[in-house]
Amino acid sequence: MSKLSQIIAENELSSLLTKNYMGLELEEHRLLKDGRISRYPYPAEFLSRRHNPYLKTDFADNMLEISGTPTLGTTANLANLEMLQQLVTDHLQADEIIWPLSIAPAFSKDDLDFAGSFNTRFWMAEYHDYLQQKYGTAREIFTGVHVNYSINQTLVQSLWDHGFNEDFATLADFKNALNFKLAQSFVLWRWLFTYFFGASPIAGNLPSDLPRDLRFPVRSLRSSSYGYANQKGEEITYDSFEEQLAQLKERIDQHQFFSMHEFYGPVRLKGRGDSLADLQNNGTERLEFRSFDLDPFAPARVSPAALNFLELFLINALLQPLPEKPAEQLKLAAQRNEQIALQHPAEVFAWVKPLAAPLIKQLRATAAQLDLPDKYAKSLDLAEQRLENPKLTLSGQLLDHISPQGDLLEFGLTTALADRKRIAEYTEPLAALKGKCSASLQSLIRQAVELGIKVRLDQRHLHLQLKEHEEIFPIHVTFDYQIGPREYLLSLFPEVLKINNDQQ
Repeated sequence: MSKLSQIIAENELSSLLTKNYMGLELEEHRLLKDGRISRYPYPAEFLSRRHNPYLKTDFADNMLEISGTPTLGTTANLANLEMLQQLVTDHLQADEIIWPLSIAPAFSKDDLDFAGSFNTRFWMAEYHDYLQQKYGTAREIFTGVHVNYSINQTLVQSLWDHGFNEDFATLADFKNALNFKLAQSFVLWRWLFTYFFGASPIAGNLPSDLPRDLRFPVRSLRSSSYGYANQKGEEITYDSFEEQLAQLKERIDQHQFFSMHEFYGPVRLKGRGDSLADLQNNGTERLEFRSFDLDPFAPARVSPAALNFLELFLINALLQPLPEKPAEQLKLAAQRNEQIALQHPAEVFAWVKPLAAPLIKQLRATAAQLDLPDKYAKSLDLAEQRLENPKLTLSGQLLDHISPQGDLLEFGLTTALADRKRIAEYTEPLAALKGKCSASLQSLIRQAVELGIKVRLDQRHLHLQLKEHEEIFPIHVTFDYQIGPREYLLSLFPEVLKINNDQQ
């Protein structure tokens, strides 16, 4: 038994292993119903993208970035994301849709040029232009899901107090070591996540560096070196935490990277601040997993099975030792991921199942040992089915929807229109909160999100907060608005408009 497992067992800390905060971020395109890029401005009702914690844009103004409130459990996280999806969809123009895939459909040159210039975030203009020149618009408009994951802080503190304070100079060092171990574990097995959840089999807008002999469909263009990745020769190591920080500092100091944000690795360590010094001095607060394609078959664009599999994988990775000579294994894992990402979705390498089966077995043993809920076992059942039949993977399922012309335009449009119709039929202001709070309170939450006021729901109360200003309401309160929920909120938080006027 490892020292970590022994401390957990001796101090009865195992219940904390599943009490980890997640937060989901989603990038997706606003398009027109014919697949062209939407040229409508960003909805004015959402106020400042610089201020709003939930609703922003990314590389282009039609490229939405929505962020759910970090919370415990996959179910609550998916509900947060579906809540934001409803809110965004309700603000679309009559001829707009939300594109459900990580790869945008083929744009005309005019549309692609517009995508590259459609950025009104003046405070990001320099970075936007830098990325466009270095990577090209076709690569910068890939979209996906980012899963933020924070190890239970009570568990971290308890591990430190009960023995790891003898092994590390500071708590920050311990946090970094613990989180970097999980990052390494994910990178070692990234190829398996790409196999299960890769869903970008074709390229609508071809990146300039694609090799001539690359044959489509592939499993996940976005997860390959031609997708959401740094340029060749500028990859960042996962060999050790110290080496990664040193490489990032060197890239930034030598102006090879614009900032830390240009690190396109599959997982990033994030601190409270936004600097390498903060990460080193105060420690990692969360991990950001960045290699998930949008899942067009899931309403929230990421499935419960994917999140449950990831969470169980990370719990197991915390308890298990890393392999010997991790640097060699990480190099091999990167090669495997490239092979898997660029493989035909109906095919599977002979080495996949023999390598993956022991991991699945170990994950089952961990779930059983910790007496975890059945949802984790179900995610493993699906994983085993996909190991047996690659056509059950996300990219395998998409094969049946690729047109004779080699695109997913009809499938994407049909899926997007069905999503819009489904959401239009909701009878609650926020359908994901049905039964949890009254319709009038849901309306208040909707307006708070649009205004950039932070929202937190617990079992008894709704908490609304803007900087140091907090208002608390009983969760079952019913409002009889005399001036409307938005006007009511502005009367409670008059500072909202000043903040938004200062930070357009």
